[in-house]
Amino acid sequence: MDDVTLGPGNLAGTGVYAARDFEAGEVVVSYQLEPLDEAAYLALPVGEDLFVHSYGGRRYLYPVPARFVNHSDNPSCHQDFDRGCDIALRAITQGEPITIDATEETARELGTFLDAYQHALREGTGELLAELIDRDVSLWFAGRAVRGREAFVATVPEAGLVSLSQVEWLVGTGRWEALCSAEAETVRGRRHQSMLLKVVAGNWQIVYHHAG
Repeated sequence: MDDVTLGPGNLAGTGVYAARDFEAGEVVVSYQLEPLDEAAYLALPVGEDLFVHSYGGRRYLYPVPARFVNHSDNPSCHQDFDRGCDIALRAITQGEPITIDATEETARELGTFLDAYQHALREGTGELLAELIDRDVSLWFAGRAVRGREAFVATVPEAGLVSLSQVEWLVGTGRWEALCSAEAETVRGRRHQSMLLKVVAGNWQIVYHHAG
């Protein structure tokens, strides 16, 4: 943490500040995410759940100092998710706040969730699907409603989803729920899809799916 320091901010009262000058394109903060299963998530100390994000339908805990990088509409850094680092968008002077556009995190969470969901549907395995849906999920398909994880897993393959396109997201206040609207290529032709997702025990999960 020689390059940055912690100070007052908006994430649990903490923010990250430059301990030296940075040039545009320099790596400012590097991090390695810690994967968590549900048991590990539930065992986190009080307040630690704030720093858990869900990518590809799996939970990850951000370490210090990356977890304390605050959001800004005019950020000093952008996130390179593949490399696991925040990179300076411009010159940053010593003492300046290190900030990111946190909406990029949410967009990546939802995008990678959808990738995982489509993969699970193509593979047709209940184990993969079960990780991505709430235990009390509801599915509307072919004029009937089914409820519960087991019924969902048994029924949704009948929808024959092949791929999703024209995906649009509406993210709720607080980033803990999102509505997805998409067009799907299915074995029965093109169908409109609507899905409601919520963060359940630190992980995005489908709570309602209208499969057309």
